[in-house]
Amino acid sequence: MQASRIVSLLTRALTVAALLGLCFGASVRVAKAQDSNRVWTVEEIMAERQDPTRNRTRYCNGQIFKPCVCAKDVSNLVQYRPSVKECRNRAAIILSGKYLHVFSVVVRDWLNRDRWPVEGVNNCTPYERDTLGLNKCSVFKVQKIINVSDSEGDAEVHCLGASGYSPLFSKVTRITAKLSDVPDSNQDPLIRWCLAGPTKPLN
Repeated sequence: MQASRIVSLLTRALTVAALLGLCFGASVRVAKAQDSNRVWTVEEIMAERQDPTRNRTRYCNGQIFKPCVCAKDVSNLVQYRPSVKECRNRAAIILSGKYLHVFSVVVRDWLNRDRWPVEGVNNCTPYERDTLGLNKCSVFKVQKIINVSDSEGDAEVHCLGASGYSPLFSKVTRITAKLSDVPDSNQDPLIRWCLAGPTKPLN
């Protein structure tokens, strides 16, 4: 009688332990899923900015287009976050130092497009989208710029048109900055930076 009672208690204990293990595993999976969609604040981004020194510059991801600076070699004066609170949880490019006042900056996909989706967004007309090329018509282009004053160096937060976690960003591979505008020319000075991925923070 005593032995069977001990076996019964052990069985119950093992069942409870198994259930607890399942619950714990589920909570860890939920936590990981939440972490994968992290939203940054501007204050956090400024705190994560590090020394911009790099030993050398390597180029990656050229394919049929000009290659971009490899993600791990991009200056820390350039940052990317897939979701920024002050940008209404949309993706953003953060520029500092010598890149603070570039003429324009966009993200591009693996086909080097900076206008996406093709049909436009924000109720753009074909004229606004194709002829005027308005930023509001493409989620890859900057919709708003937030100026940040910081003791370690001022910055500009360039808010894009959708979250980096959005399917609209699934093919995004790089950032392109036009350093200055040369009127009536296709020789504008450009610099291209590879991303680790649309959902991954850069610097």
